[in-house]
Amino acid sequence: MCDAIELKEWETLFLRDVELFDNDARNTSQILKDKGIIEIIELKDGISITSNSYVGRIKLGSMQINVYPKLNGMPLYQLLRFTYGLRELKLLNIAEHSIDNFSFFDLLIYELYVEAEDLLRRGIQKSYIQREEDLSSPRGRININKLCAQGGLTKDKLPCNYFNRDENNILNRTLLAGLKLGLRLVLDAELKVKLQRLCSNMEGEIEDITLTRGNLQLARNSINRLTGRYAAVLEIINILYESQGIQLENSPSHINLKGYFFDMNVFFETLIGRLFANCADEYTVKDQFSLHDMFIYTPGFNPCRRKSPTPRPDFALMKDGKVVKLLDAKYRDLWDKGLPREMLYQLAIYAVSGIGDKTATILYPSVSDIPSVQKIDVKDPISSSKIASVILKPINLIKVADLISNNINELEEYMDEIIS
Repeated sequence: MCDAIELKEWETLFLRDVELFDNDARNTSQILKDKGIIEIIELKDGISITSNSYVGRIKLGSMQINVYPKLNGMPLYQLLRFTYGLRELKLLNIAEHSIDNFSFFDLLIYELYVEAEDLLRRGIQKSYIQREEDLSSPRGRININKLCAQGGLTKDKLPCNYFNRDENNILNRTLLAGLKLGLRLVLDAELKVKLQRLCSNMEGEIEDITLTRGNLQLARNSINRLTGRYAAVLEIINILYESQGIQLENSPSHINLKGYFFDMNVFFETLIGRLFANCADEYTVKDQFSLHDMFIYTPGFNPCRRKSPTPRPDFALMKDGKVVKLLDAKYRDLWDKGLPREMLYQLAIYAVSGIGDKTATILYPSVSDIPSVQKIDVKDPISSSKIASVILKPINLIKVADLISNNINELEEYMDEIIS
């Protein structure tokens, strides 16, 4: 049995004379396949593994599967920082931590460490927390109701309600829980030591908390103008937390994985949205723009009373209150892999909707300037007249990462070329 199997996104490997360890591994692999995360199929003479837009790792029995993004190192780190609005912090010596050798999740955990280190260096947030205690030297307000309930003054202490300003609040407890989660996921040994040091520094004053969606939302809701510096670290903790499990359809059940996966398609879509917001000043950008009333159930022919389907392009660019362009972002190399027909049909629907300029553009990632624009005309099958167009445009992520760091003006010019 193989110990470690490594492959890139959108890659297929065949392992001859290998089989899954047990039924638990088979059930997990089926769930991963059904969710479109990774396809692991047992065949007569081995196992076929096909990755897609998800990167991460999973352990099935004694078999460890690692899926890496094609883009890595400093370019990916720069894009992560830009996409999630992380601050420019340089607290670690690059010679001390070779970012180019970090996995995708180690890059996230590296940034978690950097953000947490900065928070601790500047002083973590202290909050006024209400306490109820019997005190010989009264503080705050005497709890008259409790005093009466106990039959008056029976000892040399008074029940008091008061507020104490300390560090044991939801933000810092979530931060500590996130650092401990990073400890479980990190691969780099030196980074693990640094995370352990931060945890040790915080554990004396801050209580442990179970990391849940509810607690993460509670921490996010407590963000205000005084605690805005916690926003970035909570974003990273949320990504790490959500990557560990799978939510089953129509069920509150959440399956924890022996590993973690992150959908790079979500990352790429968020990146494109940030680029539009920062570099397309002449347009108003609408995310998940709904094409209302394009599909409507015929009256009297909707016995199940289902809601009519509503196509939603990832982005609509608007000028003077009118949609001028519809765009989708897909994390798939459409230069090497080609355009799947379901993507073509989806974009063709957007193009013929009558909204915009009778075109629909699909943006996809590349790591060089070799890929160029491709265009597919949608024609009337009877008259052969052109009725719309689907445009495939590559975005060079290495170039974008470089321009984000060094030349914002050139980045704006590059995005103008993409939009035009």
